[in-house]
Amino acid sequence: MGAPAPLAALASDLVPPRLWLERLALIVPGSAATRWLLLADGGCLVAMGGATRWPLLGIPAALGSGFVALNLMGMAVTDFYLGLALFHLAVGVTAAAVLHRARWAGASLVVLALALGILT
Repeated sequence: MGAPAPLAALASDLVPPRLWLERLALIVPGSAATRWLLLADGGCLVAMGGATRWPLLGIPAALGSGFVALNLMGMAVTDFYLGLALFHLAVGVTAAAVLHRARWAGASLVVLALALGILT
């Protein structure tokens, strides 16, 4: 068996269909940064759940819906890490839109997710 051929030498039907994911690597944070962003996501989801009329029901509902949304985003783009990056942005934008007193939390999550995606 010889060495594998470079992608440019392969026929166009043999090129992996997810090659476009490599172009989006600039916005996908590294694994260590993702752990910290998940904590920030959880904080924003808790803040959104706590802003409801019944926080004892709102907080678990917000965390549960966030978990479902994270899995759906991962399945929709067929790459979990890209779905995770989109989830960070979606939680940040939603928190900035929904929270009135803590709007800064959502905006800072968006800025942090984009900055860590570029830097890691």
